Amino acid sequence: MRPDNESENIKALEASRDPEKRNDFLKDSQDHIIRLASALSGRIITKSDDDFSVALIAVSEALDKYDEKKGNFWSFAATVMKARLTDLYRKSQKSARELSLSPSAFEGEVNDEDTGFSFELELKDKLSDNSTVIDNDLRDEILALSEELKQYNISFFDLAGHSPKTKSTRDACSKAIKAFFLPPPLMEALRKTGLFPAKEVMKREKLSRKFIDKFRKYLIVSALIIDGDYPGLYEYIRFLN
Repeated sequence: MRPDNESENIKALEASRDPEKRNDFLKDSQDHIIRLASALSGRIITKSDDDFSVALIAVSEALDKYDEKKGNFWSFAATVMKARLTDLYRKSQKSARELSLSPSAFEGEVNDEDTGFSFELELKDKLSDNSTVIDNDLRDEILALSEELKQYNISFFDLAGHSPKTKSTRDACSKAIKAFFLPPPLMEALRKTGLFPAKEVMKREKLSRKFIDKFRKYLIVSALIIDGDYPGLYEYIRFLN
């Protein structure tokens, strides 16, 4: 959910002047800070990551510098956060590229229609309002899936560039997966070869080889989620399609 700009601006001003309100503001904003930092970095960020600590400090720094003339607080905080995360990645060499910055992220918002969002971020966005128990269960599923993906030389957190970003590519991926599971399903072929059975899927659905190759990793992950014991991640696949 996006924060209401006017009320958040007022809360930010109050938090900048009162240490107790500052602590409450930062605590209450943790989910949004995680989502915003994830949008800026292009990957899932959790509370155990250094990225989150840096993002939290950046928001506190933004509170110190914020006044009404700066407009939307979260837009201002996003610019501070981007600068601090860039410093972190530059020092640690965690990222060889510039941080991604979508228009909605620049405004301090998280928009699930933004075509620049990754598989991971959309998943995080969908489940961000759920309970801690669900979040922990989801984390366990991600860890288990990450282990299974090693057999296919795929990392769950490398999927940003291989997931569908637009409705048309999502629809096409959905068709590919549905074709994959038509009788007889092609799961055995996938597990045996470690490769997505593109030729067989193309016989069942009019899709180009170029398209399937581009989204091969995403399609493999989707197939494993649907066929495996990943109820939380499966709900995401249903949501996506």
